[in-house]
Order: sequence, then C-alpha cells, then structure tokens
Amino acid sequence: MPMQPNLFDDSQKPQKAEALDQSIEVILLQKDKPNATLLDLVPDTALLALTRQYGVQSIHISKILNYLNVKNKEGQEIVREEISDELAVTWARTQGTLNVIRKIGLITPHNKLTQFGQLVLSECPYVDNVGLLWLFHYILGSNANLVLWSYLFNSAFYKNEEISIQDITHDLSVLSGKWSENSLKEKVPGESGGIIKAYTEGFLKSLNLISKPELGKYYCASNTHTIPILVWLSVILVYRDQYYPGAPSLEVPLIVDGNFSPGRIFRQNQASVRKALDELHNAGLLSVEVRSGLDQVRFKRDTTWLSAATHYLKGESR
Repeated sequence: MPMQPNLFDDSQKPQKAEALDQSIEVILLQKDKPNATLLDLVPDTALLALTRQYGVQSIHISKILNYLNVKNKEGQEIVREEISDELAVTWARTQGTLNVIRKIGLITPHNKLTQFGQLVLSECPYVDNVGLLWLFHYILGSNANLVLWSYLFNSAFYKNEEISIQDITHDLSVLSGKWSENSLKEKVPGESGGIIKAYTEGFLKSLNLISKPELGKYYCASNTHTIPILVWLSVILVYRDQYYPGAPSLEVPLIVDGNFSPGRIFRQNQASVRKALDELHNAGLLSVEVRSGLDQVRFKRDTTWLSAATHYLKGESR
C-alpha cells in the first residue's frame, strides 16, 4: 500500500492535537463470545428508554447547544423549565432530546457543553453535516447500554432488512428478567417508535438509512452510503475506547462484523470496511497489518476519536 502525506498537520499544532480528547464510556461486556444472545449483550447498567417516545429534531439540538453555551458563559444557573420554554415544546420532549445529546457526548449531566459539544456548535451549528450525523448514529447505535438503539442496529436490522414495532416488542420480551413485562409492553413500542422517527422524520433523516415501504414495516438500507474517511477513523476509535480501552490494535474482523462494530452499525459489508481501512492506512492515519497470520489495525498513539472528528469538521480532509 503506497503511503500518502498524513492528513493531520501535527508539526504545526502539536499542543492543540494533544488536547483533542474526550473520554468515552467504557462498557464491560463479554460481547465476543460465540453465539452471544440478546441477554448476553445487555449490560446491568442498560437503559430501556431514552427518547421519551419523541423523534429528536436538529433544530432542537441546535437551540439547546446555543442556549446552554450562553448560560454557561454568563455563569447563570440553568433551570430545566427554561430550556423547555426556549424550545417551545413540552418538558417530556425536551427531556428526551437532552437524554439523547448527553449520550452522544455533546453535554454533561450538569448541562454544560463538552469539548465535542463546543466543536459541533462552532463548526456545525445547524447540525446538518451528514458525516457528523453518521458519527452521532454510531455513538448511539453502538452503545450497548442503550438497549433499544443498539438492538435495532446490532441485532434486528442485522438479521432482517425489514421489521415492525411488533417484531421488536416480541424480540425484547426475552428481557423480562431485567425489566417487568409491563415495563417492556409499555416502553418498548413507544421508545422504538421514537428512535425510528429520528431516522424518518428527525435529526438523522438525511442519512436515508430507514424508510417505511408499507404501513407498519420499516426497511433499513445497507452498503448504499459513502461515509467520510475521517468519520470512519473516529468511529473505529470510539469502538476501541468503548469495548477495548487502551488497546493499541484491533483485529480487522472485529471492526468489520463484531457486535457493536463500525461495519455492523454502519450497515457496511466487508469489502466497504476494508476499503475504508486501506484509505486510512494509505493516508498514514493508522496501520493495517495483513501478513504472517496478522489481520489487524494498529492505531497511532496521539490520534483520538475527537481529534479525527475535529479535523473532519474543520475540513482538514481530502
């Protein structure tokens, strides 16, 4: 593989590059054991509901980031009802949006913007960059603690390109040992609907990932999208930090098709994932080792998921 110049100009801004980091929640899960079941893939800390059954909108994410940024700079106390008033929607809907953007990593539990939140507000204030939305999708869909979001993309759509809310409710009934049957019956249909709305009507609509070909059925596209190379790099590092913290390398098959992997959550086949890895290798952003029984990706020590996302959003790519 011929080498090309590094996309990151480390020599000019070394201190800035070193500071571009934000921790990712580590998920302790035996996700790679053979024939892992849905029960095996649900951590004890998992959440059943996140969206409050509402489809999150880009305009609401944008307004919340702007509002919190102003309040944080002024040092004012943030009253939750004020956020709802700012959006002109119910508190339940506001809470659902706050829950989602916290899990994406845009704000802290105390409603302060993170480094990633500041980056998004600065470089993509309208939350309309498709590559950024792919990153959002991966962060949510790969998080095993978000039971329904990760179940949809790691399991349901992985096995069947078309599903219904009834299918989801039936499949999740095996979790009755973790949640009561009443909780599952009440929350699973509404929460599933809220997640799907995010892709069909809400902030992730422009990904064109989920469509509704007929009443009650939802279709998920596969291997039909072009994902920016720096977004690939960012999500691979998110995957590493979530499930293999501190690992200097990962086996390629895990990145292609492991539970919660980039290939799986992005709905990309092996050829597409390996093509992305080759591009990253040729650009000097990671090393792909395919020789003497090795089939792995080795990471650059100073490259983080946030530094890759930053360079992408600042337009420092091919």
